Amino acid sequence: MAFAAPPVQSASTSPATGKTRYTDYPLAMAVLTTIFFMWGFLTVLNDILIPHLKSVFELNYAQAMLVQFTFFGAYFLMSLPAGRLVALLGYKKGIVAGLAIAALGAFGFWPAAQLHSYAAFLAALFVLATGITVLQVAANAYVALLGPERTSSSRLTLAQAMNSLGTTIGPKFGGLLILSAAATLAPLALRTAPETVQLVQTLNSAPATQTIEAIRQAPPDRLVAALNDASASALDRLPVQDVAASFVQLPAAPLAQVVDSLSGAPLLATLAAMSPQQLAALPPASLATALDKLASSRLNAQQAAQFAGVRANIPADTTQQLASYRQKQAQLVQAPYLGLGVALIALAVGVWLFRLPPLTESTEQADTSHHTLMDALRHRHVLFGVLAIFFYVGAEVSIGSFLVNYLSLPEIGHMSEQAAAGHVMYYWGGAMVGRLAGSALLVYINPRKLLAAFAAIAGLLVLTTMLTKGNVAMVSVIAIGLFNSIMFPTIFALGIERMGPLTGKASSLLIMAIVGGALVPLAQGVLADHMGIQHAFILPLLCYGYIVFYGLRGSLIREPAVPAATPENA
Repeated sequence: MAFAAPPVQSASTSPATGKTRYTDYPLAMAVLTTIFFMWGFLTVLNDILIPHLKSVFELNYAQAMLVQFTFFGAYFLMSLPAGRLVALLGYKKGIVAGLAIAALGAFGFWPAAQLHSYAAFLAALFVLATGITVLQVAANAYVALLGPERTSSSRLTLAQAMNSLGTTIGPKFGGLLILSAAATLAPLALRTAPETVQLVQTLNSAPATQTIEAIRQAPPDRLVAALNDASASALDRLPVQDVAASFVQLPAAPLAQVVDSLSGAPLLATLAAMSPQQLAALPPASLATALDKLASSRLNAQQAAQFAGVRANIPADTTQQLASYRQKQAQLVQAPYLGLGVALIALAVGVWLFRLPPLTESTEQADTSHHTLMDALRHRHVLFGVLAIFFYVGAEVSIGSFLVNYLSLPEIGHMSEQAAAGHVMYYWGGAMVGRLAGSALLVYINPRKLLAAFAAIAGLLVLTTMLTKGNVAMVSVIAIGLFNSIMFPTIFALGIERMGPLTGKASSLLIMAIVGGALVPLAQGVLADHMGIQHAFILPLLCYGYIVFYGLRGSLIREPAVPAATPENA
């Protein structure tokens, strides 16, 4: 049984577009928004997988960014095959095939976790991304063609708002089911007690000798509460050996809580001062998190040697317990991705039963001249659009990929990874709000001007988070999502504008450019390993600068439009 989606006849026409309705196929538009939601949900889970797999496999930032390199690299490698598949099958069957391939990739997470293999996780991600590539090639162009060219940017932005709904919900879902539980805060009465408040002030600003003495004399529960509320750099001004010597005198339980709150040199010195018995007494979660923090830190030669000594000091039984803990952590992804695979299969069946309009006049099936990809690239706005998609996706994915680790930094958000994952939803939620508003704005405002304005504001926000700390840095980086909102759909719609039967080839090229999500985050990971996460945001800043150019100049059409196929020549 199939569900028909009859076209709505236009009330009037205009010479420029032939149609004036917002969309000719409202039911088909509604079905497609569900597809956009699902691939947004799947894509944003990478932002949760990165810190999770980074901890499970003790990766540095560059190695962890192989998640995005593999996922978005599939767009580059598989976009042309995906375009040929969609040309062969048509839009509807192409979408069904994309959903089925993505489901296969999601099911692949189960054996990857059982094998405890990072390479197997990357292989499953590649298959999942291949399915989403097919969906991108088919669905983006299809939505743009479901009505007049005049409103294609607005229509695609509206569909992308559902994509953003998926990216908004995804981090919360992933944070709850995949990331480790957040550390328990001290009771409010203890945190607000005058003695605790005084200890916080001492940690923040008292002379070093007085501060060390206060640490030694403080009751363990009060010390833990004060460390969590003190400035992120409070301990950096103190002699690390004295700090470590004070901490290792604590009983096992509060010592573990102190280790959870430390980072950098104080953490390294504390672990180095602990006996093998004290290291063995740490909960596996605390020890694993501490080792992961140090593995990601920029250590000099002396510190690297000290870190190697800490690893050598861990008893063999504890090392085995640590490996067992990491194995269980890897398996946390199995149930969520199994459920997602089942949902993808169900969605594929639903699309198969729905009778979508074919729109064959704008597919390669209508290209009787058999144009090549180079024919599409000769159009200036397509070539510059490919670069714009590359830089936009690179910037958006880089920022999202680093958010959990960035917000967890003591000098930025000073929070657990699970709490940071909750804030990631605001980054993607801003994109959803922006797309809903942008869909309305694009009906009345020139999309080129609006694109340039949003890119300029996003660039200023990146610069702000690079130059500040604390709440200002945190709010500014999250707010970038609001101005990312209209960029992809607007660039995409401008890139396929007036391409007629070359629309499919232009679409494939634009989807290939999503490889920016593989290369830019990897480059930013390398920078972060050498100069810190905050300064590495220089790459997204440069990306937004190019998008300003594309909106103002690069998207202007200089070549004649490609004629649409007609019954006589189709």
